[in-house]
Amino acid sequence: MKIFILQRKHYCIRELNLEMNRKFDDLKDLILKFREDRDWKKFHKIKDLLIGLNIEVAELQELFLWKSEEQIKEVDKSKIRNEIADIYIFLTYLCDEFEIDLKEAVDAKLKMNNEKYPIEKSKGSNKKYNELNN
Repeated sequence: MKIFILQRKHYCIRELNLEMNRKFDDLKDLILKFREDRDWKKFHKIKDLLIGLNIEVAELQELFLWKSEEQIKEVDKSKIRNEIADIYIFLTYLCDEFEIDLKEAVDAKLKMNNEKYPIEKSKGSNKKYNELNN
């Protein structure tokens, strides 16, 4: 009985991952189609995508510039959401240009970080990975 439950649980997790991958791919496709429908790819040179990404990050930062912790709590979440969406869109364009699967890249980076920052050494610490043994 336990084997069946574990197999079923593993199956459910696998199905959930497949569904998440489909949603992730659908979002990427919508973003790229938006650009394609407007014939904007010709303007999306690497340099310009990187500058655009930087500008969007700066616009997100500007929402918090010179604000106290209390004032930060009052920042309009729709503005934060819009800037994060812009950042994500630019990342999607960059990934398309370099043929990088963003989900796979993030998964791989999380695995690397998990190795660099093991819980038993890094929990509650702000030290960089090369300082954790000290």
